[in-house]
Amino acid sequence: MTAAGEYRDGLRAGLLAYKERNRRDLAEPLGELLARAVDGLGGEGYVLTPVPSARRSARGRGGDHMFRLGRVAARCGARQLRPLLTLTRSVQDSAGLDVVERRRNLALAIRARSPRAGERGVVIVDDIVTSGATVAEAARALTAAGWHVRGAAAVASTPLQ
Repeated sequence: MTAAGEYRDGLRAGLLAYKERNRRDLAEPLGELLARAVDGLGGEGYVLTPVPSARRSARGRGGDHMFRLGRVAARCGARQLRPLLTLTRSVQDSAGLDVVERRRNLALAIRARSPRAGERGVVIVDDIVTSGATVAEAARALTAAGWHVRGAAAVASTPLQ
């Protein structure tokens, strides 16, 4: 897992404004940061896939915020973006949950589409990685569907408390 920076100061403020205050103008600079994090994984020939958003969250944010960031990151690195992951059931908002609760909340909650012929691998992209529970569940689902998970990249990460 790699991230463009720590979830603090200006990066925290920018991500909160983008996600919670509908500042879509920040999709471009945040997506460029995500592209840099993806580049940090090295290699070629993989697709990017954003972590899934709950429908209610996407509606509240005027669409899938991670798909928008992923589209910018894919364009910056001449990569393909494919929304391969879907939630199979309702999950709680992870804010306020501890590491164990986050893992339990997401256990077997994500399903992935199978790779197409010629696709080698996938990189999971997320905005903020806190406990790693979302990335771990996404990786489980992708592996079960037949993907080689190259890694995960995020705009920001927080140290575990």
